[in-house]
Amino acid sequence: MKTIFIILIFLIFNFLFPAEEEGKPNQDIWKDFSIIKKTIPVPENIKTGFDSIKKNEAAAYLKFLSSDLLEGRDTATRSFDIASDFVATMFSLWSIKPAGDFSSRSQHLHFTGMEERKNPDRSYFQEVDMKEVIKTRGKITVGYSRGSQTKTRIFYPEIDYSYFSRETESITAPVIFVGYGISEKQLNFDEYKGIKVKNKIVMMLTEVPCQNDPESPFNQGVFKEKYNPVRRMHRHISPKVKLAKERGAIAVLLVENSPKKKGDVANKILDSKIVDDEKPIFSRSRRRLSLIKSSESMPWEKSSCIRISRELADAILNFSGLTIKKAKAQIEKDLKPQSRELRGVTLTLDNTADTRLVRSRNVLGFIEGSDPGLKDEVVVIGAHLDHLGRKGDYIFNGADDNGSGSVAVMEIAEAFSKNKLKPKRSVVFALWTGEEVGLLGSRYFVENPVFPLKKTVACLNLDMISREWTLQNLKRINKMWRLGISDTVLGEINLDDFVTLVMDADSQS
Repeated sequence: MKTIFIILIFLIFNFLFPAEEEGKPNQDIWKDFSIIKKTIPVPENIKTGFDSIKKNEAAAYLKFLSSDLLEGRDTATRSFDIASDFVATMFSLWSIKPAGDFSSRSQHLHFTGMEERKNPDRSYFQEVDMKEVIKTRGKITVGYSRGSQTKTRIFYPEIDYSYFSRETESITAPVIFVGYGISEKQLNFDEYKGIKVKNKIVMMLTEVPCQNDPESPFNQGVFKEKYNPVRRMHRHISPKVKLAKERGAIAVLLVENSPKKKGDVANKILDSKIVDDEKPIFSRSRRRLSLIKSSESMPWEKSSCIRISRELADAILNFSGLTIKKAKAQIEKDLKPQSRELRGVTLTLDNTADTRLVRSRNVLGFIEGSDPGLKDEVVVIGAHLDHLGRKGDYIFNGADDNGSGSVAVMEIAEAFSKNKLKPKRSVVFALWTGEEVGLLGSRYFVENPVFPLKKTVACLNLDMISREWTLQNLKRINKMWRLGISDTVLGEINLDDFVTLVMDADSQS
C-alpha cells in the first residue's frame, strides 16, 4: 500500500505545490502518470508527513472501520455515526480544521449580534437529510375504450411488472408502441417517424432488432457500442429511454426482447427468490434513500422506466390485433418500423410509497493554503465512508469498499498536517455518506459546498484501492475501459496497477 501513497502524494503535490509558471498547466495528464516507473526519494520538505504514513497504523484504522462492531457502516445508522466520529476525532488529533456545518450555538450568536460571531464554531460534520422508502405498493390498470365498449384489467408489481420508485405517484396516459424505440437516420430507421409521444406512455422492446445476427447494422461499429447492454448499464439510463424522454414521453414500458429463460419479468422475479445455501441469506433488500431537497435528479431517479411482462405487453397490444411476438417478427423481417398509436388504450400507474425521514453526515476537514494568491482555491481529497451495512445475520464489512479509500484520506490528512511546509492551495478532506444508495453525500456537498465550487480546482476520489490486480488481468479489461465503463471496472483496481494500465493503453493507441 506504500506504493499507492507515493503515487497519491505525487498527484496531490502537483496540485498543491504548482510550478511558478501558473499560466501553462500541463494539458497531458498521462505524462504525469508515465514518469512514475519506480519509487523515488521523497523530497525533504514533505518527508516528515510522508514518513507518518505507516502500514501498521493504516491496517489498524481499516481493521476498526471494517469490524463487525461497525456492522458495515450503513447510511444513517449508529454504526456509520461511530465511523464518522472516529474520523472526526482523528482529524481533531491532527489539528485538521473542521469544515462542516456551523454549530447551533454559533448560529445563535450570529443572529443575536454578539461579539463571538467573528469566530463561529464549525463542526466536522455536514448533516445530510434524507427520505427513506420503507414500503411501496401499487398496480397498473390497462383500460380500453371505443364507442360503447369499455374494458379494464389490473396488473400487480413483482408479478406483472417491476418498477423502482421512491415516490407516491399516479400516471395516466395513452400508450404508443414504438417497436425498439430507435431513431437512426444513418440507417434509414426511425421508429418515431410520424409518431408524437409527448405526454404519452411509450412501450418498446429492449435491445435492438436482429440482436443475434452479427451482420445486423445494429451490431456494427458505433451502433454496436451505443446499444451495448454493458455500456447502457454503466450509463444507468439507456439511449433509447433517454430519447423517449427527450421527445416528451412521461413513462417508458420496457418489454424483454427475448422471452427465453431469465428473459421476462416473471422469470427474473422468481429467480431472485431462489435460496442458494452456499451464499448468505439476506432478510432485506438494499435501502432506498433520496435527498429531501435536490436540484438535480440522478438518471435512474427520473427515467420512469417500468419493466413489464409479455403478458402485460400483449394485453396492451391485443386491442390493436397485435402481439409482441408478431410485432417483433414484422420489424425484423425487413427492418421496417411498426410503430403505432394504440387507439383507445390508456395505462394508469398507481404507486404509493411509505417513507420516513433520516439523517446522516459527511465528515469534512481542511488545511488552509499558505499562498495568499492561491489559498482560496481548493483541492478536495475524498472517499465514501459508508457501505452496505447488515442484512439479517450477515455483515458487509466493507474493508476494500470503501474502508481502504477512507483510510487513505485519513493517512493523507495526517501527512499534510505534520509537514511544516503547507500546501499553497487549501485542501478539503471529505468522507462521504450515502454513496452506496445513490451518491447522496457527495451530491449534497456539491449542492451545498463549504467552499465555492468555482474555486474548487480538482477532486481526487479514492475508492477500493486495496484490491490486488495483475497486469494480465488489467490488459483483459483494457477494451472495456476504452468503451467507457471505467467506473465499474477501475473502481476495483489498485492505483499503481491503474497507472501501468494507462501507460499500456496509451502505448497501443
